[in-house]
Amino acid sequence: MTDAICHGITRAGQRCRARPMTGSSHCINHTAAVTDEQRRAWAARGGKNSSAKARAKAAIPGAAMDSAEIGGWLSVCFRRLIVAQMDPGLGNAISGMAKAMLAVQAAGEIEERLASLEEAVAMAAAQNNRRYPA
Repeated sequence: MTDAICHGITRAGQRCRARPMTGSSHCINHTAAVTDEQRRAWAARGGKNSSAKARAKAAIPGAAMDSAEIGGWLSVCFRRLIVAQMDPGLGNAISGMAKAMLAVQAAGEIEERLASLEEAVAMAAAQNNRRYPA
């Protein structure tokens, strides 16, 4: 049966406080089953995963918010501002970001509509055997 902490001893002579590996009474640093080369490789990979870039990438949601979600969050923020549960500066920042998000969505919708209109014009031109400038 394994304890909740490693049975290894640190360089300072204290008991190691790390969690033991599954099925072992020692942590990754004190077990004989792991080589120093493996430890260095894992440490290097772990450092990359804890970088600011990796944390920012993990924080990005898979799908963008739609207008209704943005409106819902703005409503929550507005209510908190009214009852003084939110700093007005934070509310101002959230409002600015929401405005930018909605502008990006609107631009994307306009691009989609323009592309479908261009496609319709090209199809009409092909049916009439005419060429319209692109």
